[in-house]
Amino acid sequence: MEEKHLKNGIMLTIEDKTVPLTGDLYMVRIEISYSLKLDESDTELRAYCGERIVKTRLLERPAVLARDLDEVKRTLRDSYLESTLHYMQRPSFATKLKRKTLEEYHEKLEKEAKLKAAYADAE
Repeated sequence: MEEKHLKNGIMLTIEDKTVPLTGDLYMVRIEISYSLKLDESDTELRAYCGERIVKTRLLERPAVLARDLDEVKRTLRDSYLESTLHYMQRPSFATKLKRKTLEEYHEKLEKEAKLKAAYADAE
């Protein structure tokens, strides 16, 4: 497991979850999570997320030969970091993450309310 603590409060975690398929073939699975510890003032987000906002991305490559495992894992990891780390390190990323997560929470509440109303109307 690899962890990176970014200056803007984001913690990036990279875990190898590779599993054998058959013989010398493997399913390469790299799980990348990023999280942000919430402040006491983030009461609405805390109701939705708890102590931290956590987002996870699973990178997979099926049927990798044992001899190629290390290179495929490194390539998946490096490619992801090359395309996203610069963006994640921006000071505004944490604020945008909170805002987007709060929007997701409001959408979820809205869907639940519509569903309850639909069931209430059906009775």
